[in-house]
Amino acid sequence: MKNSVLDLLHDHYKESFAYIREREKGRNRLFLLVILLAGALFLQIQYPLNFKAAIGDLKLPNASLSLESLPLSSLLSLTWTFLFVLTLQYCQHSVHVERQYRYLHLLEDKISDWLGDGDIYRREGRVYLEDYPAFSNWTWIFYTFLFPILMLVSVIALFVLEFSKLDYSIYYKIYDSFLGTGVLVSLFLYKFAPLFQRKKDNTGG
Repeated sequence: MKNSVLDLLHDHYKESFAYIREREKGRNRLFLLVILLAGALFLQIQYPLNFKAAIGDLKLPNASLSLESLPLSSLLSLTWTFLFVLTLQYCQHSVHVERQYRYLHLLEDKISDWLGDGDIYRREGRVYLEDYPAFSNWTWIFYTFLFPILMLVSVIALFVLEFSKLDYSIYYKIYDSFLGTGVLVSLFLYKFAPLFQRKKDNTGG
């Protein structure tokens, strides 16, 4: 009976770990795309004509969209749209990966208890976190805090630049503001809202 339970837990652990790795790959791709789109927005706002001249066509599964033929204001709004959608997906992937790791650690605890050894089955949990290398701490700080803060500051800066430098229709600016606000809210709810909630829970507020 014990061996059957261990086999079941071990198989479930391996499947969960493989699933997390796939989700991490998707999250990392989205991370790069979000950075690229933020850079594209900056170029479009600072150098709109140069940016438009440098782009070509957007290839879709059953069609091709000539980006160069779009008005500058429409092209900028399209980029804001992509940034919002991809930021939303990035935050979803990140939250899901973090929740799945907590579940993976729970499985490690359960399997270690069944094995009768508290340290034998801790690859992704206790053992991984022990003697954490300085570079790993740096990357954790960057992904966890610096990147969301940089994105928040960048989006606000892009707002200011767009409203101060470009004479596009107010309707485009309202639309862009709505999407940019969506980016800010998504990043805040993903990374900072849980910190305030934990602080509130710890203080009993």
